[in-house]
Amino acid sequence: MLRSTPKLIALTTLMLLSATPFALAQDDGLYDAPVDPNSAFVRVLVPGAAVAVVNGTTVDDITDGLSAYVNVQPGDIPVSAGDVSGSVTTSPGAYYTYAWSVEGEPLVLQDDPASDPSKATVYFYNLSDLASVDLFVPAAKTKAIEAIAGDTGKSVALKAPLTLDFEVQAEGKPVATVAALDLKRRGGVSIIFSGSNGTYTAAAVENAFFRAQ
Repeated sequence: MLRSTPKLIALTTLMLLSATPFALAQDDGLYDAPVDPNSAFVRVLVPGAAVAVVNGTTVDDITDGLSAYVNVQPGDIPVSAGDVSGSVTTSPGAYYTYAWSVEGEPLVLQDDPASDPSKATVYFYNLSDLASVDLFVPAAKTKAIEAIAGDTGKSVALKAPLTLDFEVQAEGKPVATVAALDLKRRGGVSIIFSGSNGTYTAAAVENAFFRAQ
């Protein structure tokens, strides 16, 4: 039988269980004053890509296919990364991630920004062929986020600073892990879960913000 310990109780209370559907958001940029009150913000998520172009602005040094957010004026914004290209129709003050599904279809996800600078926000994308997965914290034996459907994402706010391991679980069984993820106040981290046919990976990328000239 699992015994409650001070450490376990403390970790459990760190989880904000009201995970909200989303798409991802860049926290550092969101808490700072925007370049223009009418700006929108767009980033690209294409696993394997090393460079992205958002509305003519090149963003390189991409980690695990996820670019920084780029500020743009509202409207139809062209985006590309690797062999993938498309467009995102944006509105003032909104945040978007242009992604690519496991079936090879474009996804435009509108991101809910974090609202509490005292916490860290973990964003999760399910870009795999699994219909639903959970994000699990082994140390607390708690699901941080439940039932993330394929081609969607959810987010959860956690108290910070803290370092945690995470598991991606399908039907209660781990299918991928993220070790020693550093959670920082005012920070955001994106976990990208991808793969198919029984082979899956999870990569964690710290969110970033790029101001276009």
